[in-house]
Amino acid sequence: MLIELHNVDIGYDDNYLLRNVNLQIETGHCHCISGATGCGKSSLLQLLAGTFEHSYQGQVKVKPNCIVGLVCQDPNVQIIRQTIGAEVAFALENLAVPLVEMQQQVRHSLQLVGLDLALNTPISHLSLGQKYRLMIAAQLVCHPSVLLLDEPWAQLDDQGVTELLGLLSGLLQRNIAVVIVEHNYQAFSSLITHAWHIDQAQLFCGDYLVKQSKGVARQRPCYQDSAAIYIETAAFELGFESSILFACQQPLTLQAGQVIAVVGSNGCGKTSLLKLLAGFDPQVKKLSVQVLQKLPELGVYGANLGFLTQRPSRQLFETTVLKELQFSLSRFDLPLSYASNILIELDLVALSELSPHKLSYGQQHLIALACLACINPKVLLLDDPFAGLDDYYSNKVIKLIERLVQQGCGVIFSSHRDDDMNLADTVWRIEQGLLTVESQSFTSANDWDHGYDDIA
Repeated sequence: MLIELHNVDIGYDDNYLLRNVNLQIETGHCHCISGATGCGKSSLLQLLAGTFEHSYQGQVKVKPNCIVGLVCQDPNVQIIRQTIGAEVAFALENLAVPLVEMQQQVRHSLQLVGLDLALNTPISHLSLGQKYRLMIAAQLVCHPSVLLLDEPWAQLDDQGVTELLGLLSGLLQRNIAVVIVEHNYQAFSSLITHAWHIDQAQLFCGDYLVKQSKGVARQRPCYQDSAAIYIETAAFELGFESSILFACQQPLTLQAGQVIAVVGSNGCGKTSLLKLLAGFDPQVKKLSVQVLQKLPELGVYGANLGFLTQRPSRQLFETTVLKELQFSLSRFDLPLSYASNILIELDLVALSELSPHKLSYGQQHLIALACLACINPKVLLLDDPFAGLDDYYSNKVIKLIERLVQQGCGVIFSSHRDDDMNLADTVWRIEQGLLTVESQSFTSANDWDHGYDDIA
């Protein structure tokens, strides 16, 4: 037995997330834990890793010399060095591993996760998905007995998930234990030996139900004045001073009431494009772009543009969720009642008086999005908006976007999978260094279904 939890209660300030948890982690076994957004999955992983910062009751037993590696939902919170080689080598430096041996182990770990880059590559040049791979490599270089992964499917593209499946299969064969927290558990069904689900503060053991798509054709939300153009560009190349991420050989536009999906693998340039449009990334070379008839620059759009980043925690700063939303409304002299209305719309009223900094990654995503949506912007830029969300809240976000689009908002969101393309009427696809435009087909204008089913 590597780790054993016996009658463990986990909570914050007498508000318990989990009660009476009993769990045993053995060599060569793969555990997968699912549950609603904010139910305590990440807290359970942190307890297993020994990094849980709050009190708990019960027994936690860890086998002597058991090495536990944890990769968090947001890999940025774990990064401590500036280059990928230095990051993976950090633990080995502390163990005084000889330099030649250290370099071999670092390169091997990076190759295992499909991150075959120069060791001096700045981490700041990596996408969030590439940073997630980097954090896996940083754990593997220590030869862990247990590897804990918090929602890898949300951060990795399809190729990354395929590579991870092969990697995890090899680890299990070498008797390394794996624990995965995941909404999309089907992606790892071939590896799972123990399935768990958290519901009403209880950890239940059992088989998972396979989600089935409703298969309903997506129907275009109706907005009358779709001729208004919010964003327009000439043909361009996007990149940094020393490298090009991708080229676009045709003009791009975003119209009022239009939904555009930017699709591509980890590191292809999706986030850089959204940051450029928001005037958010000074490292990207300036291009011929007009956003709301202005050159992209921070602070020039007021309430007309909202940008949801991949790190929602960086957008939250108030002491309660309600104050967070009211700050945005007060800033633009809008009715404070909009805050309560959107919390009701997204079913987040229970979080109103909680600190946004104590919420889960998925909950922070929802609150950051709510802060933007409640000011009714003309343009909404969303970087991977469904990361960390279960099906219930994914549908809530979809309905919110539908309402904003019907009011004339233009939406651009990024994704590294085609699963979310049913939400868009146009796709900007980035492949092999080239951005191409694809139009989606529609039926009538009364219904708009993304094809999610709730977990039974």
